[in-house]
Amino acid sequence: MAEEKEAKKADVKEAKADKAKKADKKAKKEKKSRKNPFKAIGAFFKGVRSEGKKVVWPKAAEVFKNTVIVLVVILILGVIIYAIDFGLSQGTKWIKKQATEETTVAEETDAATSDDVLTENTEEDTAEPTVTAEETSE
Repeated sequence: MAEEKEAKKADVKEAKADKAKKADKKAKKEKKSRKNPFKAIGAFFKGVRSEGKKVVWPKAAEVFKNTVIVLVVILILGVIIYAIDFGLSQGTKWIKKQATEETTVAEETDAATSDDVLTENTEEDTAEPTVTAEETSE
């Protein structure tokens, strides 16, 4: 058993050494070979062109059908959004109307009460004071 463990350890060490050697060789190659940037750009556009050839374009009838579907969905959503907006704006107007009506009623009530008090005070002030006997004796 001990021999098997030692054999496995040796195999692992050899594998690590091989990986290290490969990494060193790869690093040396990268240092030695500097790529021309123009070649890299050319290779990029060649790749783009080859991928572009793989694209499957839809037929005109399919494009037309999909366009009609999109326009119908946009129209339906537009009507729904318009209805919601209209409903909310009408609700807001109704709430404002209710608030102003309540305020107007309250102001009229307050104004009527103030007028009554003012009239009573004015009548009391304009009436001729009556002099009592107690006041004259003083």
